[in-house]
Order: sequence, then C-alpha cells, then structure tokens
Amino acid sequence: MKIVRFLSAAGARVGLSRDGHVHDLAQISIARNLPWAAPLFADIRAFLASGDRGLELVEHLTAWTPFAPKAETEVKLLAPFECGSKILAHVVNYYEHGAEAKLTPPESPFFFYKPSSAVVNPGEPILAHPMSKKMDHEVEVAAVIGRVARDVDKKNAYAYIAGYTVVNDVSYRDFQAMEQYPTLAKRYGKNWTQGKGLDNACPMGPYLVMRDELSEPYPLQIRCTVNGEVRQLSNTESMIFRIPDLVADISRSMTLYPGDVISTGTCEGGGVGSGKYLGPGDRVECYVERVGTLVNTVAAPRKRED
Repeated sequence: MKIVRFLSAAGARVGLSRDGHVHDLAQISIARNLPWAAPLFADIRAFLASGDRGLELVEHLTAWTPFAPKAETEVKLLAPFECGSKILAHVVNYYEHGAEAKLTPPESPFFFYKPSSAVVNPGEPILAHPMSKKMDHEVEVAAVIGRVARDVDKKNAYAYIAGYTVVNDVSYRDFQAMEQYPTLAKRYGKNWTQGKGLDNACPMGPYLVMRDELSEPYPLQIRCTVNGEVRQLSNTESMIFRIPDLVADISRSMTLYPGDVISTGTCEGGGVGSGKYLGPGDRVECYVERVGTLVNTVAAPRKRED
C-alpha cells in the first residue's frame, strides 16, 4: 500500500495512492457514513498509530467508493510528515561515502537532527543559501515509525516500522565544516545543526510505502541525478548499519513516536567527493527502488528582509 499526504480544500489529508491516482480517505469515510474514521486521515500520525486496523480500514473504504480518485498530477502532494515529529538522520552509513568525505565510519550508530522546518514537499524548491557555496545532495531511504518505540530489541525492530519514504539530506558542506570559522571548528567540531538543518534542507516523499508492500528495504537501488546526470548510484545492501540496528540504538536513549523519521544515510557520489555542488536552477531527482522518485529544483537564495 502507498500512502500520501495531499492538500485538499479542507487542508492536509492522508490518501491512498493506487495506479497513479489518489483516494481521499476522509471524504470517502464521510460518504460511507463512517464519520468517526475521518479524523484518522487528517493527521498521518493518527493513521500510522492505528496500525493494521488502519490498513484494513483503507482497503474497506476503497473497495467501493462513490468518488472517482484524482490523478496524482491533479493534486498537490505533500511530504509524508507532520510538524512536531522528529527527523533523525544517520552520519556515514556507506563505507564509500565515508571515504569521499574523508570521514571514518562510526563504530556504532551516530545521529543528528534535522528540524521539521527543513522539510520540503515534493516538487517544491530547495533553497540555496547565501552563507554557503557548497550545497550538496544526499539521496537516502528513510524509515517512518508506526508504533511508540522505547528500548527496542533489534530482533523486533521491524514491528515498529510503518513504512519507507525517500529523503534528500541536503547539506551545506562549507557551513557544516565551519570553513569561515576554523578556530570554532577546532574547538567544537562540525556544525551539524545549521549545516544540515537550514530551511528547505529536507525534501521528503512523495510516497510512504507501507510494510505490507515492502517488508524490508533490502536490496534496493538508490540513485540521485542532477539535470539528468547520475551523481549517486548504489544499493541499500551496502549499508553499514541496517534499520534494526538504528531503531534499537536510538530507542535506548529517546522514545520514538508514530510519524518520526529515521533517514539511513547516503552513498558515495556527493559533491563533497566530486566537487560538483548544487546551484540555482538544478533539477535534483532522488530515486529509491520500489519506494519512489522525489524531484526538487534549486531556487536562488532568499533576499534578506529589512
């Protein structure tokens, strides 16, 4: 099952994507005289928390509907994410990316935050920023949490995953490395927060592929193209730490909730290795096999407000 968030006349809604069309599940719930079900499709966290019963409800609602679904090209697709959820991104999780970035892969999982203000919808612009000349792309597969997860045993970790989506972990390498302030870098290390969390630095979507359709994201091809040129190409089989390791590690120190996102790291081919960075007008396509293609274009920096 493929789930999407989309913009309806009543606001953001959760829908079912099938054969290139979107079913408005809240609208169908009301038409089928099931008004109690409609709130489940107003917030993706509520839908994910409903678990298997929610999936069964979707199948029931769409088995017969008085409404023709709309073509995906006719609706505004949103990132499968609600403001207030967490985005936990992993550092080097492919050996080749570590080599190109001149970073030693971690001995155990190592995360940083991307704020919800960084999330970008499919098709919306990624922003270049005036403080950075080294804007980089990072195609990643991300796991979305479906159940409250606390101190999870990795043997049971998949039971806490609702599904998978595509993330572009946009990075501002010079800002991240504090190239303008080398003395600060020596004292405090890399600036993970701003180098990774600026506005529009986390494109996500367009689909959330549920685990009934994709139980584990291995082996899957991942690829990033810029203006049609392949920049990154690898396979999730090459991950150093797999999703059960990541869920088990992070859930020991913090509780994960439905809707939280764990982005699993990128492969080699970024600008940090090639020197090919992004600029205004570039079209970036991030693809994960069986999950989808996320497309965004780079926009020029915003003008400073007086």
